[in-house]
Amino acid sequence: MKARRTRPTGREFAALVFLAGLTAVPCVVLGVERLSFKPWWGNRFTPEQDVAFGRQGAADAEKQFPLLKDAQTEQYISALGHRLVLFAPNNSPAYVWQFKVVNSSDINAFALPGGFVYVNRGAIEAAQDEAQIAGVMAHESGHVVMRHGTTRATKAMLAELAGGLLEGIAGQSGSLTSQVFATIGGFGIGSWMLHNSRQDETQADEVGTYILYHGGYDPHAMAQFFDIIQKKYPQRTIQFFSDHPVPENRIKDVNAEIPLLGPATQGKTNTPEFDAMKKHLLGLPPAPKAQSGGSAPPKPASPPPPPSSRLQRYEGEGFTIRYPDNWQAEKTGDGIALFPAGGMISDEGGDVSQAYGASITNFRPTGQAGWGLVEATQELFDSWRGSNPNLHVLKQTGAKVLGQPALVTLLENDSPLGGQKENDQVLTLRRSDSLLALVFVAPQSSFDAYKPTFDAMEQSLEIR
Repeated sequence: MKARRTRPTGREFAALVFLAGLTAVPCVVLGVERLSFKPWWGNRFTPEQDVAFGRQGAADAEKQFPLLKDAQTEQYISALGHRLVLFAPNNSPAYVWQFKVVNSSDINAFALPGGFVYVNRGAIEAAQDEAQIAGVMAHESGHVVMRHGTTRATKAMLAELAGGLLEGIAGQSGSLTSQVFATIGGFGIGSWMLHNSRQDETQADEVGTYILYHGGYDPHAMAQFFDIIQKKYPQRTIQFFSDHPVPENRIKDVNAEIPLLGPATQGKTNTPEFDAMKKHLLGLPPAPKAQSGGSAPPKPASPPPPPSSRLQRYEGEGFTIRYPDNWQAEKTGDGIALFPAGGMISDEGGDVSQAYGASITNFRPTGQAGWGLVEATQELFDSWRGSNPNLHVLKQTGAKVLGQPALVTLLENDSPLGGQKENDQVLTLRRSDSLLALVFVAPQSSFDAYKPTFDAMEQSLEIR
């Protein structure tokens, strides 16, 4: 369906000691110190190297993704981006700041080190006002000024290069820098785009909110955009939330930060320039069918391995569940997907669907506070049918789960494997302000084999 080690080794410890002597990039915007807008102290690279890495990544990106060649849209997005980064903390004079539009209907955006920011046409079209698209761009600019790309690169290479770092202590750090630069240069576009952590996303939210506030916009707009698109465009945003794993309590945290930014203001939400640009954009020929940017998983050549009987714990926002230890967990929008290797399938257009595994989502019905379980469940299914038109109910029964009324619904749907049907068993129960949906999915030919695992997962569910 479309929807640890605790102690470092000796070499790593020595590397950390070496990195502790590095100087963090200073803040350049008054007042941001109290919000801790400082890049990671251990980043081994200079802002100039960020630009070099980003420039190479941009060249790769522009071979993979079609750019929108439209002067009015390009000029608007570039002008908006350059206005926003005037308020970015830790902005380095070395950064080049380029803002370009990818001619794709996917709702996405990404930033490369050094100031190379790309916004998909689909994100602009989905934005309801200027503040929302400004929030997306401010968020991406936050990744740049917090130097998340080269921070990830430094951490990824720390263990491997610990010996080299020790060599650097002996006075050969110039050689080490060259070695690291050459290695990073081979990472490619995917390493910069697709590995933001939830901590990175939280920090980019904070910086983006700061930029919006000081740029004169409603600082709530960024989190509002993320919330709107995951509800209104659930399938078009799968890749967005894969590339941008959702921090827990995103909107709550943004709202808590806003009073720290300064006196309350009535920030602007929209401008005539945005409306004119968007009207023009919507009148252009449609974007070409989306192509996979190299991140979507391929269709599996064979079924996934059987689910392990050993279950591991996943702790989500307000719930915990156990799942097979040979599956992986991935945040998707307002929920989590749990699946085996090969359980996520991409079609020729790059859309990603789940063929095996389970997912948990929090769905907020559009009705008033008195909504009922049956009606909310039906609204959820109706929202799924927008991208799963052949979805229909086979059976629905009432149940008690954790002492609460629940519904168990068996659905039939087209499997993304092609030429097959799948079964989706959905458990729905009401929470204080949302509907919790636990979905189990497998092709009909495999569903019975997965059923014991699904039952064990359902029995392990705990609600806090």
